[in-house]
Amino acid sequence: MMKYFSLLIFLFSGISMADLPTDFWRLRYDERGLPLIDIKIDNKYHTLMLDTGSGEGMHLYKHNIEKLVANPNLKTTHESPRKLIDVSGGENKVSVWKINRLLISNIPFDNVEVVGFKPWGLTIGGEQPINEVLGRGMFHDRLVMMDFKNDRLQMLEHLPADINNWSSYPLEKTKSGLRITAYMGNTPLHLIVDTAASHSILFSNRLPVGTLFLGCRAIAPESSNSECRVTKINLIDEKGKFRDGLFIVSNGLTPKELDFDGLLGMNFMRYHQVIIDMRKSMFYIN
Repeated sequence: MMKYFSLLIFLFSGISMADLPTDFWRLRYDERGLPLIDIKIDNKYHTLMLDTGSGEGMHLYKHNIEKLVANPNLKTTHESPRKLIDVSGGENKVSVWKINRLLISNIPFDNVEVVGFKPWGLTIGGEQPINEVLGRGMFHDRLVMMDFKNDRLQMLEHLPADINNWSSYPLEKTKSGLRITAYMGNTPLHLIVDTAASHSILFSNRLPVGTLFLGCRAIAPESSNSECRVTKINLIDEKGKFRDGLFIVSNGLTPKELDFDGLLGMNFMRYHQVIIDMRKSMFYIN
């Protein structure tokens, strides 16, 4: 039977940790292949899910937010509650705090947005998440490398010397996230870059007429072909080079207000080096 997929969900995992290096954070993965980061915040260790699909800085449990706010050495501002909408159309109202400057495992971050954590999101055969979250909002002005080949996340000062050998794609910053364009034939499909999705997905009602489907074994060899539908689309980099990707096709209708057609998940990025340039809105993969 096909192992359950995880989309925008997270799995708790606790380990014994030592202080982390100053220039990068170690990545590890849960049983679904979703990236976890063990970091130290205000002298307390946290295991966070790396979620580029979240526009907030961190999603923390209420008691952990209260401890941060109570720290007299931190300058915090309580902001208006925010309504978040996930890909299934579910709504979630969360508390919002802004921290002027926060040291996370020896790396300083300014204007950190922290929201209350509540389990939510789209799942396929799994349970709701219980892990706290590190979102892309933490990197709003950064050049960040998610090295899924060497299992580390690093803040960069500049692009690598061999960046011309990488595939590069422009990103569009939308209310839903970092959007990248792929193609099925001549039909453009807009995808949100989402490291908290174990597999890339496409919404069935956004696909062109005549789409060809594969059985589930194309993406999960241990499954039966009837357990899901899979299709293939192309990403075309700035040099015109094609990169194929296999996507699970979700069933049912998606909300019309969503300004994207699917998610670019970890099965596309795992075992590769990925750089997101938040300043110039670029996505690089090696």
